[in-house]
Parts: sequence; C-alpha cells; structure tokens
Amino acid sequence: MTSFVDAISGKKVLVFGLGRQGGGAGDASWLKDHGAVVRVSDKDLELCPEGQTEEQIDWAEIVIKNPAVPDDLVLINRAKSRRIPVYTSVALYVKYAKVKTIGVTGTRGKSTTVALITAMLEANHPRRVISGGNIAGTSCLSLFDQEEGKEYVVLELSSFQLHNFHDLRVSPSIALITNLYPDHLNRYLSMELYRQDKEAICAYQQKEDICLYNSDNEGAIQIAAKSPGEKIPFTSSDCQDWETNLPGEHNRANIAGMAALSKLLKLDEKLARKIAAEFSGLPFRLEGVGTIGGVKYVNDTTATTPTAAIKALEAITTPIIWITGGDTKQLPYTELLKEVDNNVRIKKIVILGGKNIPDYIAELKQIAGNKIVGTVTTMTEAVSLARSVSSPGDTVLLSPGFTSFDLFKNEFDRGRQFNEAVRVI
Repeated sequence: MTSFVDAISGKKVLVFGLGRQGGGAGDASWLKDHGAVVRVSDKDLELCPEGQTEEQIDWAEIVIKNPAVPDDLVLINRAKSRRIPVYTSVALYVKYAKVKTIGVTGTRGKSTTVALITAMLEANHPRRVISGGNIAGTSCLSLFDQEEGKEYVVLELSSFQLHNFHDLRVSPSIALITNLYPDHLNRYLSMELYRQDKEAICAYQQKEDICLYNSDNEGAIQIAAKSPGEKIPFTSSDCQDWETNLPGEHNRANIAGMAALSKLLKLDEKLARKIAAEFSGLPFRLEGVGTIGGVKYVNDTTATTPTAAIKALEAITTPIIWITGGDTKQLPYTELLKEVDNNVRIKKIVILGGKNIPDYIAELKQIAGNKIVGTVTTMTEAVSLARSVSSPGDTVLLSPGFTSFDLFKNEFDRGRQFNEAVRVI
C-alpha cells in the first residue's frame, strides 16, 4: 500500500462519478484521508452541484472514474488526450494489494459465489478474510486499510470494473469464472467486446497463478483460455450430492466453484459441505420473503437479463405467478420466450412497466396472452394483482428479466419495494 499512498500523496485527484450505491464517495473520503487533494464530479447535481466540467478534468493530475462511466465519454477522452491517468479504484487495489487476491466474475452468480467463498475461507481462517469489489456502498480503496493481519481478499468483479484492468495489465492471483451470457449490450457493441473485458480477470496472471472456470459454459471456457496460469475446470455435477438450500442448477455451479477453490487450497471438504448446506442465499437473489395464505413470495429482482429470468423460472418447482418487465439492455430475449412457452408451471403473468420494451411485450402476448392478467406501473399494484390470481401452493416470483430504470432507482430499489408490498399484505 505504501507505494500507492506515495503515488497519490499531494496529488490532485478527481473522483469522476460517485455511483448510485455510494462507492465513489467512499473512495473520495479515503483519498482525502491519505493525503490526496480531492474533488468529486457527478452528473447528478444533487450529489455534485457543479456537475461534470472540462475545468475539473483540466485541474486533475489523476482521474479515478466510476466503472459505470464509459471510456468514450467526452470528458474522459479529454483527460486521456491530456495524458491524465484514468483509473478505477478496484484495478488500483488489485495492482497494489499486499494480500492474495481472489477475483470472481461472470454474467450470473458472482455475488453468491463470492459469499460462499468468503464464508468458506472465514471458517478456515477466522478474521483473516476481507471481501469487496462490485458490492453496493463499498469503497475499493478502503480495502487497503483492512489488509493488516489478513490472508485473502475476495473480490466480485464486473465487466465494467475489469475494463481498466487491461490498462494496468493486472489480474488477481486466483481467478474464478462462473459463466458468460449476453448482458450490457446497451454499452458494448458486441458480445466479443463484452467478453474481452471479462478476459482481464485472468489475461495478466503469472504462470504460478490459478484460473478456475465453469466447464459447462462455453463463454467461461473461452475466457479461461486467456490465462497463462494453471487452469482448473469445475462443473455443477461435481456437487450434485451436496446438501443445499439454494434452488436451481445454476446454484449447484456456484457451489462447485467454491468447492473447487476449497480443494485447490487443500481445505477440509467437510467444512465446505457444511458451508453449502447452511448458506441461505443473498437478498434479492431468489430470496424467499414470506409465505402468506399458502402462497410463497420470491424476490429475484437482480434478474436484470433474460438469461437470469430463465434460471429463476427453471428453479421454481411450484405453479408460478410471474412478474416481468422493465427497461432494456438491448439483449436477445428469444430464449426467455421459449422458456415461457414451454414452462407449464407458469400459471399467470403480471407485466410491471414495459413501455421501453414494446417488442418483447408484444411477443409475450402472442405466446402467453391467455396468462397475462394485466400491466401495472407500481410494485404495489403488481403484488396486489399477483396475489389476487394466486392460490395456496403457488409462488409469486419477481424475476423481471430486464433492468429497473423505467420505474425504479435501481434493481435494489425495485426489490425493496417488492418486499415492502409483500410485508403489508
């Protein structure tokens, strides 16, 4: 850490984009506490009254941008044209970290796999593990202050975060790839470009480093091929006999990733099995939020892609009242429509929003119009309508398959509103 603190001490650092979850504010605070001269920039005038300006860029000696800020933004290009270094905080952390870094990426399963790995490592190395990365409200730079006495840091890494890893030519010592499916095509021009950012998880590893990957997924295989280190495959079938409360075959794959890492580190398999059996899941990911009148309510608001909704619909084994809809990432949804057409457990469908996805809504009505009970624009209406057509033994499933920005601040806001609507039934 000393070298990084020396690099920013007394420097004029611009934190560009505070982020909806507050990570940028945490980074700004950390930089101030460690000797940098800091300004913040954000297009949300409530967060930053001066907005985002050329003057801010011209003032800065270093720019630390929020990963959600695209590289082709005019002001970011201005910084690069003036040879002002542009970084992301998580890439800087991996470059300068003093503990062994374990990075997890994939289109789906990152958060659950990170939580499983963290629990497994903590059980074996109490109080010697930290986690961070793509976690709401956390500052990646603050991880430096947590390193003392620690052995491992487990990082959830999105494609946006990994993009800057290419610039610094850095990858974590141990990489784990859960899968690759279409996502973020409203930002990336192609799946190839999306995959290229994911490849930074392992492309700059050393020969002694390790890349674990889900060999059931072609995208994960392609990403792992870029690692110069040792490549270790895992598959959901590795853990078919493991006890778990997590629904769905996709969660078997997440557990298998944790199990593969446990085996690599020569940890006790019995303890790993215990972690898998006791892990109850994460909020907003196929989260059971209650059973009322014999009807179970499941919150899968983080299903912001058609693929994620497919996994949820496959995982629920009871009759489903499905809440779908939202905003677009320009992702293909043909496979989701096939699932809807073929899944006999889908009993009724509630459309929540949908003005920005008219083609999907039209095609959904063509194949399942007799199951659609209405279109609403608030979560209260959605839950109320779903409840009105449900029967004991059914599951009301919020797994939209699309982003939330048409009606909500983000997917977590959408999820919290679902939980509240269920609570007041």
